Amino acid sequence: MWLVGLGLLGVVWVMCKLKPTVQLFVKFLTYYTFMSASAVVVMLLSLLSPGNANNFRYLIPPFGVCSLLLGIRAELRDLHNLESDKPYILVSNHQSSLDFIGVSMMIPRRCTFLAKKELLYAGPFGLACWLCGCIFIDRMHHESAISTMVNTASTIKRKNVIVWIFPEGKRNPKKGLQPFKKGAFHLAVQAQVPVVPVVFSGYHFYEKKKRLDAGRFTITALPPVSTAGLTEDDVGALTEDIRQRMLDVYNKTTS
Repeated sequence: MWLVGLGLLGVVWVMCKLKPTVQLFVKFLTYYTFMSASAVVVMLLSLLSPGNANNFRYLIPPFGVCSLLLGIRAELRDLHNLESDKPYILVSNHQSSLDFIGVSMMIPRRCTFLAKKELLYAGPFGLACWLCGCIFIDRMHHESAISTMVNTASTIKRKNVIVWIFPEGKRNPKKGLQPFKKGAFHLAVQAQVPVVPVVFSGYHFYEKKKRLDAGRFTITALPPVSTAGLTEDDVGALTEDIRQRMLDVYNKTTS
C-alpha cells in the first residue's frame, strides 16, 4: 500500500515540474486513463446486478483517487436536498468532462443518467453506462426521442429512480449557462415528479487547451421544484424559472 502511495506522490511531483501545456496534456491523459479503467471496473462489477442504477456509485473510489492526483476539490452545499425516497429529475449545468469528478462526490443513490445514444457505442464506457441503467436517447430522430421520453416517464415511477439530465445539451466551456432544452422538464411534468437543480460553479482553475491547475469549486443542490398539477403548457415557464434559479447560484458561487 505504501508503494502505491509513493507512486501517486511521484506522479503529482512530475506533474508539478512540467510546463503548463505539457502538464495539461499529462493531467488529462491521467484523467481519461482513470475514466477508462473505472469504466472497466464498473462494467465487471455491474454484471452482478445489471441495470441497477446504484452501479454508478462504483465510480466513487477511483474518481476520489483521481481528484487527489489532480488536486481538484469540491465544496458540497445543501446535499440534503438530494435525499428522497421518491423519484425526481436532477438537472445540472455541464462544463467539461471534469464534471464527473464532482458527480462522483455527490451522486445520490438510485440515480442514473439520460445520455445521447452515441455514448452507447463508446467501448467499455458505453457498456458500463448501459449496465448501470443509463437511458439512451436518439436525438437525431425526433419520434424515437419522444418515444424514449414517454417510456422513461413510466420507468421513473415504476423503478423509483432519479434521472440526471444536463439540460444544456452539450458542454459549455464559457462562463454562465447556455439556454436549456425542454426535454428534462417535459419529462418531469409527464411523470409528475419534482425537479432538483444542482449547480457546479465555474472552473477558474481550468482553461481549455491552456492549463489545468489544482483548485476548488462548489457544488450546490437547490430545493426541489414541484411539478404537481403542471401541464405541457407550463413547461416553457418551468424551464426558464429553473434556469434563472441556477444562474443566480452559479453567479454567486463562481469567483
